[in-house]
Amino acid sequence: MPSRTTPFTSAPAARVPVKGPPSTVEQASFGAGSIATGIFITVPGLMLLYYLTDTLGVAAGLAGIVVVVPRLLDVVTNPFAGRLSDRTRSRWGPRRPWMALGGILFPTAFVLLFWAPVTGDAAALWVGAVFALGSLCFAAYIVPWSSLPAEVGGTGRARTAMISWRTAFVAVGILISGGLAPVLVEAFGDGVDGYRAMALCMAGLMTVAVAVSVFFGARRSTADTKTVRSVGLKELFGLLKASRPLRTTLLLIMLCEIAAAIGLTAAPYIADHVVGSEAAVAVLFVALVTPLMATMPWWARVATRRGKVAALRAAGVLFAAGSLGLVPLYFVAEDIRLLTAVVAMIVMGIGFAGTSMLPQAMLADAVANESSRSGLRQAGIVTGAANAAETMASSAAAGVYAALLALSGFVSSDSEDEIVPQPDSAQFTIVAAVGAIAALAVVLLWFTLRRYTHEESIAGHAGAGVPDGT
Repeated sequence: MPSRTTPFTSAPAARVPVKGPPSTVEQASFGAGSIATGIFITVPGLMLLYYLTDTLGVAAGLAGIVVVVPRLLDVVTNPFAGRLSDRTRSRWGPRRPWMALGGILFPTAFVLLFWAPVTGDAAALWVGAVFALGSLCFAAYIVPWSSLPAEVGGTGRARTAMISWRTAFVAVGILISGGLAPVLVEAFGDGVDGYRAMALCMAGLMTVAVAVSVFFGARRSTADTKTVRSVGLKELFGLLKASRPLRTTLLLIMLCEIAAAIGLTAAPYIADHVVGSEAAVAVLFVALVTPLMATMPWWARVATRRGKVAALRAAGVLFAAGSLGLVPLYFVAEDIRLLTAVVAMIVMGIGFAGTSMLPQAMLADAVANESSRSGLRQAGIVTGAANAAETMASSAAAGVYAALLALSGFVSSDSEDEIVPQPDSAQFTIVAAVGAIAALAVVLLWFTLRRYTHEESIAGHAGAGVPDGT
């Protein structure tokens, strides 16, 4: 627990400074935290809407509201968590106390999310309330954790390396979420009992990943040797108004998250109602995550040699191409739908590696540069604002997708034993919405990149290694 918070951090605790960029072990330990964040974000993104509509029997429109509204609190809680982190003084430094507290609480909330004691529309109240509480606890961990690359990275290349490890372990979290979580649900009896057992297993994995990031990955956050002043919410708006790089990177993060979230949300619907197999969701996620893990080091090298802007443009195009490749699933023969979906997911995964890593690396560069220029401790509050924007984008994508399903005539069910037949309009919407929304997000991404004014030089990336493989 933090010993106290102060308006200004003017007397840092006595610590021997840790010089040089973070070691490979420290970078990997930091990145390990994204196994926990990946599970907490991806499992609800993948399963919560489906859990509500097809297990608890909540109407699609109401389920969409439940998925979106609780996450709206992130607009307030994430910047506030960042501000508390910036202003905290303790023998553990400003970041680790909050990471430890949130890391204990959000896995607990995750378990309760899938232990709804009621079914039908009444379950919406339970899930909505627990989701809101869990998001608050999650903010206490993810905001200070996400601040670390900008604060302790030291160089552009070191920050890129830390984000690369983060992205690699996000892929592990996504693989666990998309490959293991559905298998666990089925293995433990499917339906309500299956979701409850899955939640307990996932919470255990999240707790271990959090512990690694707190005790090893955040070690350098205690090495505070400068007298710095933290910024508040009022100053945050002024900072964003004055800094085009910060504003632009926030928008880039939102656009990439919209594209990613719509694909994750649609995956179980594609597996069940288009491909025609519940087991196919695990295959689709393996197809998505394997190229993500394999190509992440390559994207890091492209960013170093060609620049992050060029790399992100290419990644966006690949992700959009893969998303549009899902649309033909409605038209092709049933016996080749799974193969078609796998090919599309592989292309999406290659692009996903870049769209996941590069905007976050751009943000870390921008925050580090602004902090160096101004002498203010602002990594926490700015990262909190970025995480809030990312969450809003993800929730909005899921809400839009749910609304489109409702308009298409999608039929919800609380049956645990069979897949309810869907009208042709719903089957087409399941795949067409993914391609259309992802393509639109990438078009906006290209226009936004034209406004990006900060690009670290290749020489500025010297000093830290990028993982060659994970």
